[in-house]
Amino acid sequence: MRFILRMLAASLALFLLEAARQPSWGEAASALLVCSVLCWIAVRSRASGAELVATLAGFYFVLISLATIPEGVLFDVIKVGEAPLMMVRQLGIALITAITITALFLRSKATPPAMSAPGADLTILGLLWRLVAAVAVFTFCYLAAGMIIYPLVKVYYQGRNMPELGTITAAVVLKAATLLVGGWLVLRSIPSRKSAIAILATAYPVIGVLSLMLHHNEFMPPAIRWVHTMEMVPYYTLFGFLLAIWFGPPRIIARPPGASLSA
Repeated sequence: MRFILRMLAASLALFLLEAARQPSWGEAASALLVCSVLCWIAVRSRASGAELVATLAGFYFVLISLATIPEGVLFDVIKVGEAPLMMVRQLGIALITAITITALFLRSKATPPAMSAPGADLTILGLLWRLVAAVAVFTFCYLAAGMIIYPLVKVYYQGRNMPELGTITAAVVLKAATLLVGGWLVLRSIPSRKSAIAILATAYPVIGVLSLMLHHNEFMPPAIRWVHTMEMVPYYTLFGFLLAIWFGPPRIIARPPGASLSA
């Protein structure tokens, strides 16, 4: 019950920040989805104080702005001159939301033990193939899913200044790397492998797709937004799952009672 009340309080704060000028049920649902995930991270994370603020704000900002607004500019959905102001505004919202959640869960956080960065126990070769594979999987899924749904959105994008395939591919690689950094912020503070998998496999589609598509905006009509939702949710879920598997806490192998540690 305490978690629900704190999550609702955080959702209200985010709703007021995001939708003060044009409140709607979609905005309320978006705030609720975002804060349910961020509060879940706060509960499972070993981080606290300023570190938890940085983790929550960084993850939120990466998924909401850093990985999406440049993409909107690339596809001529967002005007170049509007992008910087949008990103500054979202950074402010991310910080206020993170501070609010950290303050709400302050009493439930114990002094955290020392944490190691994700992948710290990997060899250089192991780390490199995981980085390349993660970016490659996201890029392939992005391009394949885009080709599948393109007939449904073709009319909407007609007449826009569309980039060439090489430019799109380079931008998607950069987006995948950006999303990977966002996942790293969360993974470095989650001690449980199961929690890391569940959180990232949920957080990426919920914050990075669903919450954005629920927002009212003048850039993209509802029908196009829902087509993109169906396109993106599956591979965002897969991406979060793979990041947690490849870069998250190692699997703990249970030892039989009385087994020697040196065996």
